[in-house]
Amino acid sequence: MTVTHNGRQYTVTKMADGYTWQLVSVDKPREKLTMNRWQMHVAGLLEQVEGKE
Repeated sequence: MTVTHNGRQYTVTKMADGYTWQLVSVDKPREKLTMNRWQMHVAGLLEQVEGKE
């Protein structure tokens, strides 16, 4: 799944622990972010991610 955060597109993958997501930049695959559930909520991405799962 692809989401937009701060003007950049990221591919989102849910981690094994179940409450952490890894965001990998579409343009630069070596650029990665790891966010927990609260950080995803604050960034406005949680609704996009959990709504599509």
